[in-house]
Amino acid sequence: MREAPASSRTESGAAPISLEIDGRTFHLHPGVSSGALEVECSTGERLALHPWSFEAHLRALDLHARLDGAGLAFDTEGFAFDVLRNSGVPESLHAELAPLALWWAVGGAKEPSPGTPPPGWVQAGDVMARLRPWTFSERSRALEDSLTSQPDGSKELSLERYLRSMLSVSVVERLPSTPLESLDGASTAALLEAVVALNAGDERAEDRTLQASDTESRVLAEVTLKLCRALGWTPSQVWATPAAEVDRLLAMLQLTEPRAPTPAPTPRPRGLSDFPDAVVIQVEDD
Repeated sequence: MREAPASSRTESGAAPISLEIDGRTFHLHPGVSSGALEVECSTGERLALHPWSFEAHLRALDLHARLDGAGLAFDTEGFAFDVLRNSGVPESLHAELAPLALWWAVGGAKEPSPGTPPPGWVQAGDVMARLRPWTFSERSRALEDSLTSQPDGSKELSLERYLRSMLSVSVVERLPSTPLESLDGASTAALLEAVVALNAGDERAEDRTLQASDTESRVLAEVTLKLCRALGWTPSQVWATPAAEVDRLLAMLQLTEPRAPTPAPTPRPRGLSDFPDAVVIQVEDD
């Protein structure tokens, strides 16, 4: 981003901005009323990009994010066009302004918040929030509440309802303590990013090993579950334990585990040799 010289400042006192996104340059004029941002279009006219809201952000995610066999698919162009429709931008200019719309929706025009949040808090746009990961039970309930049965028997996920549930559970406290619905789109995007990252957890090498479903993954799963059951640990605690300590724990578990009873020998059929005093009568045909 490059700021224009002071001599070309607008009447509002804010300097025009030249912004380059994906090799394309946009000329912007901040400081217009109601927090909007004016952009110069190729047609020569100026159009205002209006603030993007919490409700609009979740609704657009619900419309343009889809789960398929390959994972999550996101229609960035469709999302950008929704941002532009929110500001009344003519469709003839949607393709031209789509990169700028994405930048605008995630708060590209906002200055970083000063200061550092206290431990356990995150800065998300205009708000600070204290977060906690949701539990398996909370996630399962949110998923069930977000599924809608379709006429063909399938179920469709409402991403909007799912994300609302995630935010309501994981955002323990925030400053200022205004309703979530009052957040702007940029703060919403930043808060969602922090909450999703917290609940997704960091992928470890062990997670990738388990996904392989081979001999190595089965050995890892068996050892991990054995120690989790014995010690009440989580898998992450087991994997973070030094290898030598894991070896000691496994050795002690092997020594203290009840020994399986020795199986009784399988009885064999009894033969003549088991009856030494028996009289054998042989009958022959003449």
